[in-house]
Amino acid sequence: MLPFRQLLSATAGVLTLTGASLAFAQTPATPPPTGSDYVVLKSTGPNVPPTVKSGVLITGMQGSRVMVKEGAGEGGYEVAGIQEVRKAAPPEFAQAQQFVEAGDFAKAVPLLKGIADKFKGLPTYWAQDATGMLGNLYLNLDRVPEAEVAISAFETAYRGTNASGANAAKARLAAAKGRFSEAKALASSVVAGALSRKTVTRAESQNFGQGYFVLGQCAESDGNLPEAMENYARAVAVFYHERSIVAQAQKRIDALRKNGVTTP
Repeated sequence: MLPFRQLLSATAGVLTLTGASLAFAQTPATPPPTGSDYVVLKSTGPNVPPTVKSGVLITGMQGSRVMVKEGAGEGGYEVAGIQEVRKAAPPEFAQAQQFVEAGDFAKAVPLLKGIADKFKGLPTYWAQDATGMLGNLYLNLDRVPEAEVAISAFETAYRGTNASGANAAKARLAAAKGRFSEAKALASSVVAGALSRKTVTRAESQNFGQGYFVLGQCAESDGNLPEAMENYARAVAVFYHERSIVAQAQKRIDALRKNGVTTP
């Protein structure tokens, strides 16, 4: 048996070690980053700086809320309260673009639909492109009812931020249904002043390209083939950022050229 003083010393040592272990266990560890995404929330007052959420993971959209995973938790932020969002496009977006460039719209549709179903409403170029292009691809495939649903979803998701894009999509839908007077009025409003612009954004170029493609369809329906050719050419050579439109416009140009049609 240990003498009393040694026993007391040993007991104190055990208590010290146990206390240290307890103190260490109770100290919360800093959670590791959950992703490489970036969200900036708008200032809530005149002297309040914006709140920056970096190293997070944007997991999708729920209505008008951007769902963000941060550490072990997940929450949502209203799009109206967000100043900036950064998230890299998923690999499916590039794959879909390749299919579109190759004219294989049927293979591009499920890829873009997967992105749109998860991210429509997210204020990034690729989420908006995927959501908007889906309606165009359905029209290219003569799947008009599905196009109508996709165009309505696009308008709802980006209401107030891309009214011109919604009108361009509606113009395409009207033309697909043979309502050329309506299509022409919508398309004309989309491209108004386009040719006088010195610079255009990527989104504006996409909208203008769709507008001129529809005007080409309208001119073709009226038998004005040189004007149709001119409008299709604008969609291909000037406002070419909506790639699914470029492919369709080029098809019409090639067909008209075979019949000896030239631009005016």
